[in-house]
Amino acid sequence: MCEPVSLGLGLLSAGASGLSAVAGHQQAQDQAAAQNRSIANQANQRNRKYELDNLRGIAEYNQDVMDVERQQDAQALAFAGFAAEEELAKDDRINKYLVEDQTLVAKLLGESSVKEGGRSRSYGKNAAKEIGRQRAMMVSNLTRSDIASKRNVDKARKSADAQRQKLFAQVATPFREGPAPSKKVEFVKGPSKLGLVAGLAGAAVSGASTYNSFAPEGQQLSDLV
Repeated sequence: MCEPVSLGLGLLSAGASGLSAVAGHQQAQDQAAAQNRSIANQANQRNRKYELDNLRGIAEYNQDVMDVERQQDAQALAFAGFAAEEELAKDDRINKYLVEDQTLVAKLLGESSVKEGGRSRSYGKNAAKEIGRQRAMMVSNLTRSDIASKRNVDKARKSADAQRQKLFAQVATPFREGPAPSKKVEFVKGPSKLGLVAGLAGAAVSGASTYNSFAPEGQQLSDLV
């Protein structure tokens, strides 16, 4: 029969050690669970940030494309306006040339009606030559103006094309997603149940040791078995 006091002390020792083992195991479980929640939250935040960055990148690229298209349209419209103005100026020059040429022709016809003879004949020839030179100069000026206008239009076209190409280069490379976060998440392992079993076993051993320490000779556990 076990000695009551020694038995009580042994049970108290075993119980305290057991409770300590259970409490330690539970604390370790809680710590592991808290760490795993933090790890999961961080992984979710990385995934969410990756998604938001991609959406933002796509939206910004699309906005850039729209801006470039508007600027290219503006460039095309400006060139079309310039070319139209040059064409109108060309028409004005031609109309002006026709009016002046008709005036000279009328003047020439008027001079040719002068009676021939003596000084009048010489004057008429000189006037006709002068009118001829004026008409030739007018044709030459009109031709040079047309050439200059064509060069201006070609230069404006090349400048507009270069500007459009420069604008296109800004969006030539579409937005590309960066590397996605790793889907592999390393969680913390909780305490092993074998550790709890070992702790409880150790508590039992501690209780037995406490009992043996206080039990009278002949009533120790080894004597009772």
